[in-house]
Amino acid sequence: MIFTSPTISADELAASTGWDVQPHGACKGDACVPLPGMDPDALELQELARRLRMTVAADETEGLWALGPECDGQTISDPQIPDIELPDRHGNPFRLSSLRGKKVVLVTWASWCGCRFDLPVWQELRTELAEKGVEIVTVALDVGGAEAAGPFIDAAKPDHPALIDVEHSLDAQLGIVNVPMSVWIDEEGRIVRPPEQAWPGRAVFNEMPREQWDELLPEEARPYFHESLDEAHKIKANPEQYVAALRDWAEQGADSRFALDEDEVAGRSMPRTEDRSRAAAHWEIGQRLHRDGKSEAAVPHFRRAHELQPENWTYKREAWGTVNPLQGPSEQYDSDFVSEIRKVGAENYYAQSPDLSAG
Repeated sequence: MIFTSPTISADELAASTGWDVQPHGACKGDACVPLPGMDPDALELQELARRLRMTVAADETEGLWALGPECDGQTISDPQIPDIELPDRHGNPFRLSSLRGKKVVLVTWASWCGCRFDLPVWQELRTELAEKGVEIVTVALDVGGAEAAGPFIDAAKPDHPALIDVEHSLDAQLGIVNVPMSVWIDEEGRIVRPPEQAWPGRAVFNEMPREQWDELLPEEARPYFHESLDEAHKIKANPEQYVAALRDWAEQGADSRFALDEDEVAGRSMPRTEDRSRAAAHWEIGQRLHRDGKSEAAVPHFRRAHELQPENWTYKREAWGTVNPLQGPSEQYDSDFVSEIRKVGAENYYAQSPDLSAG
């Protein structure tokens, strides 16, 4: 939801947010909000956001404005999955709704995360579960797009949809705050498990010996990376429990104890606060500027997103990685991976699902 003017048309509003301007107001589903005094051909963003309980971020120097999502209720208040469309590795659009009739496991990963090495294992798991009506969909959260994520997708040779989300739109839509995370979607397109840490039975990153990493790094980079490894190995993960639950759902479907009802899904998703909405708006401007080659102009927006939503590791790690591939200290940011994970505690890196014990 990014614009090049502080006013937008009704058509732009509908295309970007789903709010349809009618004679009696802006409507979405059963909700209608009066817009007295507003010109449908030139809707002023700040006033529009106030009435629709959204937020606005702006970079007037660069001529960019962004709307954050509505800040009412939970991120997932409706179990029906949004109509998500993302490109594949070659830029071809793919609609998640095309998989109706199958159980879907939507998995996020990134080229800046050790979970990139898990892609071949996700493919193995997909081969196993496909005959039970389960489809895996992997989504790379990568502002670098196909250039960054493509080589890892190619190496995994996936039979399943392998998509790329350069804007991190799934963060705002579903409440993704980390990678790897997954969302389970049933045959009717209803979310039955909201975002949670996800592993295909093992975490390949944790199995790689330090010497193997050292071969990939210049000597001066190794000390910081060793500190990163030490902290990463303290993170609580649940690969075996996660896959056991997934196999149970594949077999039992709605009767699986791991398939949550609508209230449980909403309750486990995060509240949609004004700060989180505004963080999404600043992130959107930042990633657009970065992709347009204006990396320095992107930094203040990335930093603001970090301040507003400190629990969102995808915002932090992606931004750190744009200036330091190891996500280490830099002039642009006052935090980095090692210092931040030590501050919050590695045991708190992932929120733990109450029905999946983490070892």
